[in-house]
Amino acid sequence: MDSIKSLLGDKQPEKEPSVWDDLNNQCSLTFTQRVIGFGICAGLGLLFAFLSFIFILSPTSFAFLFTVGDILMVLATGFIVGPVKQFKNMMEPHRLICAIVFIASMALTLTAVFLGWSFIIVIFFIILQICALLYYTFSYIPYGRQCLRGLCSGVASV
Repeated sequence: MDSIKSLLGDKQPEKEPSVWDDLNNQCSLTFTQRVIGFGICAGLGLLFAFLSFIFILSPTSFAFLFTVGDILMVLATGFIVGPVKQFKNMMEPHRLICAIVFIASMALTLTAVFLGWSFIIVIFFIILQICALLYYTFSYIPYGRQCLRGLCSGVASV
């Protein structure tokens, strides 16, 4: 049918590739490369998260290592689903606010660490980041956010 349409001159205008299509084409990896990238990022993320708990008595060291671990874990999932789909998943309406809070808390934590802000502020951003990470993670589980809210309200009422 397309060949007949082209003979008659009835061509549909070609869709101009978007920035997302360009990025997706630039980042195309084989399954093996995706698994290797995921393994390396997830392994390093877990290592940094584990190391952060060794430095739990030093809030700045803990905050830095924990935040780097979180960033690497987000990058690891990006290897599995791809950067465009990862970004689109983060921008879904039911996940948008927790994704923004999670990214902002990581940025604020690193800012507080590098600018030498008060330990109390660093600890506040660590707590905010952990809460945002939990809420963001539970947003991927069906009814996970509702369960987390119920759990938190049950604990708060005690």
